[in-house]
Amino acid sequence: MSVSAGPARSPLSCTARPAAPLQLPGGLEAARPGVAVIDVRFPRGSVHEIVFKNFYTAFLSVRAQRAGPPGPRKWVTCLRDLRLMPCPHTEPGAQDYFSLRRSQMLCDMEQVTALRFILRQPSPAWLHFGIEELQLFPPGSKTPPQDVPSWLSQLSPPEQPPSLHGLPDPDKVAAGLQQMWALTEVVRARQAASRIGRFDVDGCYDVNLLSYS
Repeated sequence: MSVSAGPARSPLSCTARPAAPLQLPGGLEAARPGVAVIDVRFPRGSVHEIVFKNFYTAFLSVRAQRAGPPGPRKWVTCLRDLRLMPCPHTEPGAQDYFSLRRSQMLCDMEQVTALRFILRQPSPAWLHFGIEELQLFPPGSKTPPQDVPSWLSQLSPPEQPPSLHGLPDPDKVAAGLQQMWALTEVVRARQAASRIGRFDVDGCYDVNLLSYS
């Protein structure tokens, strides 16, 4: 399929092949592998941004092929297992728009001649998966801002520590508690002394008082 340009955009001219599911050895379709590949080829250029709409793909990897000397060209991994759906078995993220910037790539995106998109969907809940409306933009091209995926906007912000404004000084509180504890010990000591003093006569205990108490 050919990637067409939208209004007010200047994407690279390129051609993408339809998503091809990986087959088991021998060409037998014994089980759904959950992996598909899309190859995109275009004249030599620099890729600054990749924009697409997801269609039930859970994870995305991207490999690049760059211009070089004659001979077989190597594929270099520039994006590895980017999560597009927070949970492969549920809807969130399944049809969101995504924008991948050059700063997210693991390799140089200069002089690129081909890109390979490796799509993974481990969940058996979806019969078909892929990516749509794929566009590649060179440096300097202006693209309209993309909406943040709904499942990202629902994430709770990190909790802020509670404000301590208006609370008393902990050092003063500790000093006050220590003073109250000291007074309590003094009162206890006096109460104990007064109870024993009933039997004390001039520093000695009266045997009669002790025996009839």
